[in-house]
Amino acid sequence: MSSAEDDRQQADLKRTMRSVRAASREKTPDERPKLPRYENDARARSALPKLGSPASREADAAPSSPGRQELNELWDVSTAYRDAPPGLMGRLLGPVRGPVRRLVRFALGPVIERQVQMNSAQVRFDNEMVQYVDERLDRVSRHYDDILGQHGKRMEEIDERHLILQQELVRHVHDLVERIEFVFETAETNHLQVEAVLRETREELRALVEKLDALSRPGQD
Repeated sequence: MSSAEDDRQQADLKRTMRSVRAASREKTPDERPKLPRYENDARARSALPKLGSPASREADAAPSSPGRQELNELWDVSTAYRDAPPGLMGRLLGPVRGPVRRLVRFALGPVIERQVQMNSAQVRFDNEMVQYVDERLDRVSRHYDDILGQHGKRMEEIDERHLILQQELVRHVHDLVERIEFVFETAETNHLQVEAVLRETREELRALVEKLDALSRPGQD
């Protein structure tokens, strides 16, 4: 093979490598498949529903305390026979009711008074107990309402912070994906360019070595 043919082949190879390198620079970044972009979900931008306030929870309202009006009216047994019984028998026995009542009061007066005192104390205790239980339950209900209100407010703040953090995380992840895509594209482009340059340099060095060998042979002869 003559030196002119070698030069022509080397020139053709160089032109081919230059065209391949140019094509890799122009087409590879555009034709390279890209990673899909992160689609922002509408649910990621919407806050969680707020908790109901304690004032709005009327379905679980506490029942009212039991009525004590009849108990407060019947505790005084000393007035049991003050009024005449209804009917004909009451009218017939009306004249003797007064002496009989005075006789019973004289005989059982201390017992009746003690029973009245006992009933009065019992009714007073029952009223105070019911009032204490009502006030205690009201305080407990207000306390739990305050706790639930503070808990609901705190949960709303936590949800808001989580939403902000989620949006920031999505933004950073999206930016990181774009950076990784750019690095991959740049690395692939640089790899093709370096490979083409190395291939071209290798061919040039091979041609140079062949020329040096060809020049050194006549001197040895």
